[in-house]
Amino acid sequence: MVIGAGVLGASVAARLARAGMQVTLLDQDAPGHGTSRWSFAWVNSNDKGPRPYHDLNHAGIRAWAELAPGLDGPAWYRPAGNLELATSDFGRAELSARVERLASWRYPARLIDAAEAAEFEPALLLPDPAATIAWFPGEAYLLTEPLIGRLVTSLTNQGGTVLTGDQGRVTGLDTGPGPAPAPPRVRTAAGAVIEADEVVCCAGRWTPGLAALAGAAGTVPLVAWDTPGSPAPELVVRVGPVTPGGPVRLIHTPQLALRPHSGSLLHLEAPDMPVDLHTPETELRRLAGQLLERARRTVRGLDEARVAAAQVCARPLPADEQSIVGRLPGAEWLYVAVTHSGVTLAAHLSRLIAAELAPDAPDAPVTADAPSAELAAYRPDRFAGTAVHSTGPATGR
Repeated sequence: MVIGAGVLGASVAARLARAGMQVTLLDQDAPGHGTSRWSFAWVNSNDKGPRPYHDLNHAGIRAWAELAPGLDGPAWYRPAGNLELATSDFGRAELSARVERLASWRYPARLIDAAEAAEFEPALLLPDPAATIAWFPGEAYLLTEPLIGRLVTSLTNQGGTVLTGDQGRVTGLDTGPGPAPAPPRVRTAAGAVIEADEVVCCAGRWTPGLAALAGAAGTVPLVAWDTPGSPAPELVVRVGPVTPGGPVRLIHTPQLALRPHSGSLLHLEAPDMPVDLHTPETELRRLAGQLLERARRTVRGLDEARVAAAQVCARPLPADEQSIVGRLPGAEWLYVAVTHSGVTLAAHLSRLIAAELAPDAPDAPVTADAPSAELAAYRPDRFAGTAVHSTGPATGR
């Protein structure tokens, strides 16, 4: 059983079904209608350290490229590459050093000049002719709703079940009566009690609450997402229509991150938008208008654009900024997977998780302990007996 039908949960469910397991996927909403729906969905390992975590995310990039051909990739996979601009002295030095480091790690990255940037992205309006520009050709973005739709179809085609609404809203997690090991049980708002051989929780920011239901409170420390001033919420703005000649790449500037979206829209975010889950609607609309004006100064094609949607998206941010994957101390029957890099990592993590839970999976690593070795640094038990504090907003997606 898998709890959470975002990009990570849907990926895990589809992998486990492919491995021959009978899988039920639960979510209180329709698949892909939570955080994944509003994610920037940037597939990258651009600024994710230390080196082992960079390598895990780099494997995530490759995993999507491998998966796309067999899952109708043209509908959701966009290997567009990413342009990043830096304009301050500090920003130029940091970007140059990062490109040098990434290149030394064999990650596709190089500095380019304005003329080459214009060839890659004719819609780009350079705000500063002295800007340092980096090109990351291996990076991509995903359209999460059509992707999750195809993952769910793959699951159901292999005999899996999807439960949503009250049938998919988890209200209890425990083990059955009798001597250990008793089978895990999931209770839902519809009154059902469902037994399972394995329970995998991919519920994003809701994971700590579900861990508490299982008697393992405090084992999944995330940055608080519902308090005023939390760094977890981020403003997402979609604008359009984009006229012909608009941008086709991912673009990052000091003031804006943007990418194309479906339906002739652009997806916009910015690091300095002061929002949380308590921000009034009028303020969200004002800030959304600011992002649209920034976008008009950054790319062509927005003369007729208006704000189509503005949403505060609360992201799951592990307190030490690293993924949390594995069985919970005190409730080892519950396997959790929660990460800020869910879009980048979903295809690869789902393969590793399936190999641990179903070692006979078709694409399980040849070496039996490979998944455990690759995930060793990210187990929940690393937090045991320690007080973990966030160092601030995570840098990757």
